[in-house]
Amino acid sequence: MEKITRLANRLSLDGSAKTPEVKPDPNALFSPVVTSHLEEIYASLTASSDVDFAKDIQHETPSTDTETDPLSSLEAFKEYMAGPNASALQPAQKPDLTVPMTDFFISSSHNTYLTGNQLSSDSDASAYTNALLNGCRCVEIDVWDGDLDSDSDSDVSSTSSESSSDDEQTKERKKEKQKKKAETVGRRNTVSKKLNGLLGRKSPPADEPAEEEEKSLGAKARDLGALARELIRKEPKEPKEPAVVPVEEEKSLGAMARELIRPEPKVLHGHTLTKDTTFRDVCHAIRDSAFVKSDLPVIVSLEVHASLEQQETMVEIMEDAWRGMLLEVTPEIEATKAPPPLKKLRRKILIKVKYVAPADDTQGADQEDYTDELEGLQPQPSQGEASVTKTNTNASAPPPKPSKISHALSRLAVFTKGFHFSHFAQPEAKVPGHVFSLSEKAARAAYANDRDALFEHNRRHFMRVYPFGLRVDSSNLDPTFYWRRGAQIVALNWQSLDKGMMLNRGLFAGEEGWVRKPQGYLSTEESSAPVPKVQMDLSIEFIAAQNLPLPPGDTKEKGFHPYVSCYLHVETSNEEPDSPTDDDTTDSEKYSYKRETKSTTGCNPDFKGQKVTFPTMTGIVEDLTFVRFKVKDHELCRDSLAAWACIRLNRLREGYRLIHLYDCAGADSGGAILVGVTKKLDQVSA
Repeated sequence: MEKITRLANRLSLDGSAKTPEVKPDPNALFSPVVTSHLEEIYASLTASSDVDFAKDIQHETPSTDTETDPLSSLEAFKEYMAGPNASALQPAQKPDLTVPMTDFFISSSHNTYLTGNQLSSDSDASAYTNALLNGCRCVEIDVWDGDLDSDSDSDVSSTSSESSSDDEQTKERKKEKQKKKAETVGRRNTVSKKLNGLLGRKSPPADEPAEEEEKSLGAKARDLGALARELIRKEPKEPKEPAVVPVEEEKSLGAMARELIRPEPKVLHGHTLTKDTTFRDVCHAIRDSAFVKSDLPVIVSLEVHASLEQQETMVEIMEDAWRGMLLEVTPEIEATKAPPPLKKLRRKILIKVKYVAPADDTQGADQEDYTDELEGLQPQPSQGEASVTKTNTNASAPPPKPSKISHALSRLAVFTKGFHFSHFAQPEAKVPGHVFSLSEKAARAAYANDRDALFEHNRRHFMRVYPFGLRVDSSNLDPTFYWRRGAQIVALNWQSLDKGMMLNRGLFAGEEGWVRKPQGYLSTEESSAPVPKVQMDLSIEFIAAQNLPLPPGDTKEKGFHPYVSCYLHVETSNEEPDSPTDDDTTDSEKYSYKRETKSTTGCNPDFKGQKVTFPTMTGIVEDLTFVRFKVKDHELCRDSLAAWACIRLNRLREGYRLIHLYDCAGADSGGAILVGVTKKLDQVSA
């Protein structure tokens, strides 16, 4: 936990380094080329005495406190430009936590446990730590049956992965695994001694461990199981005296024995070469990281492939690891019809899992498996086809199969009950607290079939959209299409830093992982409530940049020729499905909405005031329109990415600003671009 706290202290919510509290010397913060341009800008602004810098240039409300006028001196102007008030990104406003939880977009992760591609990468509990500390509030766990020897398998896989890298992070993981292994051996020996003691046996001397160490963990656990069964057989059927062993000792002994003897669930991407981690480790990672950066709720989306027996183990592990964090399931809570406001869910973990009625523990209709990839590959029928298919199926349906989800697990999902989606007229579409999970292609098909029904459903109920199953490289969909349809949970592959993740950062930058939907999308509004739209004119002058990072793998600044690609992500009249292979030609990134500067040289380039202008756009939803910046290296073949930024239009400030850049790993690069932003917005009738 101490390690997580140290890591969190180095991060802001959007993943950047924290700004030092001590004010630095502004002259030391700017490169010579940026300093030169700031001096020219200051001279031009002070040439006229009637310029109101805050109102006329920066288009912001003048400060009412005792702050120094930025134009009072050159030093004051530089100090202003070096501070947070000059950032191109407007600070996030505090969310209204009194509105229903379905009125928010939620920063969400798909297959959170993976560290790379969807076919052969490692599963690691640390991936949950990284996601949660960077603002994610909905994580996914794929759970499968574990076995008694899974620990040894895990050790082998970790050794093979660690041999390729000897960095500090790998060493830290190795130490953690060795520590856990030592703890497991200690618990095993404790249980063994106590069981042998109860049977009147002597434990092996401490200096004779060779034979014991040769056994696998599974074999040792089976030995303990045999000891426990022998103890039960020798126990008198009608004891005349109370048990000699205190109750507390019996409980702790039983708990330790169960932990060793009974296999525990594991987490991995099924039917692939991905390596697994334990469900317990994942739950502990979530426990330690969930509320470090925010106290707003975390949704844990469970895709369960485990047996009913191991589902019981899942429930025990979650209730133990998340004690005090799990939403307590009471009759009053279960009877709640409307989704609660966020303020009532602070520091709570919500479970999203397939819903099973109480009578379905051993019988009842078995809905199809909750498998992302299979659902993504299934064609989506129209409402009429779905209704006919359902009727015909029921007429000749075989006897119902036993449910694959236990009631003990299912009942943990209160406000996030998972149901399979067929169409918006199905009865489950009106169940309070339900969630429909659709692949990106299934969601587009639902939009094509009945866009109004899709939007109205998402106004009041949760929808989760996840990447198509064939994105094996962990690439991402364009989340803006689904946000504009009102989907609250658009799960992305955080393993890849691509367009989708950049846009996700743009929506949730500086927020706490929950961003309120814009007007016209809210559950408290009538179905006919219009979505406010604007007409927009936007131009950006690129003046200079400083401290640009080199592309990964490059070491020489002399061969670095940076230029800026600027993308405007707006809703188009015919948004086509994403192409997972090309980041720069999908959806809103048509030729009309992409502008570029000419290339220059070095990490502190002078762009000489190059101006890019976008065409007038009508019908823009300001809250769901984004401006994305990519600094690339002009090369003979494919231009490499060096740095980037993404800003929501309603948070893009006008005037002279600094765009702070992230590197290719998503961390604060320390680089920035000096720009002049001109933005004109006019309301248009709905």
